[in-house]
Amino acid sequence: MHLLRWEYIEVVIVMEAMKAHDFITEEHGINLPTVRIKKVILDDFKSVGHGEIVFSCGREFVPYGTQADILGIYGQNGSGKTAFIEALSILGRLMAGARVPSVYAECVSVDKEYARIECIFDLQYPDGIRREASYSFCMSNTPLTKEEIEERHKEKADETLIPDEESKVTIFNEKVSLLWESVSKRQPIIDTSSEDVPFIPATKRKELVGGGTKVLIPLEVNKRLAKDKSRSFIFMKETMEMFEDHNNFSIPFKVLVELRYYARYYLHVVDTKSSGFIRLNFAMPIYTRNGRMLFKVNNPETIPVKFLEEIKGDLNHISAVLEQLVPGLTIGMKEISQTLDKEGEPASLCMLMAYRDGKELPLRDESDGVRKIISVLSLIIDAYNDQSVTVAIDEFDAGIFEYLLGEILQALEESGTGQFIFTSHNLRPLEVINRKYLYFTTTNPDNRYIRLKNISATNNLRDTYFREIILSEQEEELYNKTKRFKIVSALKKAGGVY
Repeated sequence: MHLLRWEYIEVVIVMEAMKAHDFITEEHGINLPTVRIKKVILDDFKSVGHGEIVFSCGREFVPYGTQADILGIYGQNGSGKTAFIEALSILGRLMAGARVPSVYAECVSVDKEYARIECIFDLQYPDGIRREASYSFCMSNTPLTKEEIEERHKEKADETLIPDEESKVTIFNEKVSLLWESVSKRQPIIDTSSEDVPFIPATKRKELVGGGTKVLIPLEVNKRLAKDKSRSFIFMKETMEMFEDHNNFSIPFKVLVELRYYARYYLHVVDTKSSGFIRLNFAMPIYTRNGRMLFKVNNPETIPVKFLEEIKGDLNHISAVLEQLVPGLTIGMKEISQTLDKEGEPASLCMLMAYRDGKELPLRDESDGVRKIISVLSLIIDAYNDQSVTVAIDEFDAGIFEYLLGEILQALEESGTGQFIFTSHNLRPLEVINRKYLYFTTTNPDNRYIRLKNISATNNLRDTYFREIILSEQEEELYNKTKRFKIVSALKKAGGVY
């Protein structure tokens, strides 16, 4: 099984193909906005019965091209932090027109038929115009048919291990609503909940694809294809092409294009699976705006020459910042020899190296924390410098020295321009970043995320959080109480001591 395959080649090829279908053309008059997530709502998603998080830009006006928008989520294990990051990952895949992998089928709460996710976006344009868009959808855990299982086995026939997939994600009841300058409240643009037609309202369908029954059949075909392939009917390439073919210059079409473009190039989600690669010293993932590079750690990589300079450029940008975070440490790509790749094209045999105090050593020999920083540093650079970038990282603190963690977050808060979302168990950020950027999980699954209330500006939020865990003075309880004597008793009993 090619678990250590180098993904950058695939990413570049995919990105080049995507650019041909981004629908960003001068004739459409696309004026790319800054896109920010304002609010996210989860219903029946993993351990979250209902949860809402409102970002700073959703509560106050964040002027075009100015301050960063940070969100930190804290809480005990299994309380919904990772669920939020996974919801963003699913959202991003759907809006980019991509398939949602079967592993996310397990995100539907076990006793529920489906989960629902809604996201509200703020769009600010260089000419001062502001718009607000919402995208919501439902997802269910659907068992695979015998034919689907056989087909997936055929696709994996060259691999040693075949994924034991028994279900898939089914996306339905998608809805996009839009608030723009000529209307007073958000209006539905596309609602796929109807069983009689591909989507309503009919007036917007006519605006996007034209009237008459001749458009209904291809739309219905797309809708069924999206359901079978775990994709978004609205944002899939085939549907967007139908919108484009209608010589569409409408605001709804432009906003759909802008959201799709944002999901493809500016929304980056890093889950804990990448941290697992690092902790096991199994592979070295490096995230960049162009996608994820997954490098081998024990053997050299064969890298096509045509991609080598771009990779070196990404590593140079990472290395310049890394040296300030970990004094004396830089990284680079060492070319060992020249060769040919599988397609017979010129390539170089290369290996990731670390350079510290004049010494050269394989990057795998650095600590987990250092490699974790290197893995996501390119995205942090983008979130700092680009107002349209949204980066979400689960367990951002894993392996990182807490003082350095605070320094990175303070830099983003003080002078960054993008949107940065993280979960953490390390409480250092509670002492260094503004409390308006922080949410806490509760023990109530129907009100999973809250901000702490009645906290004065002089309070140390870290101390206040510990106090709240003990005294439960907020409206919702933040921690399922544990008793030390019961823990001790359980440890003794498990060890055979009675």
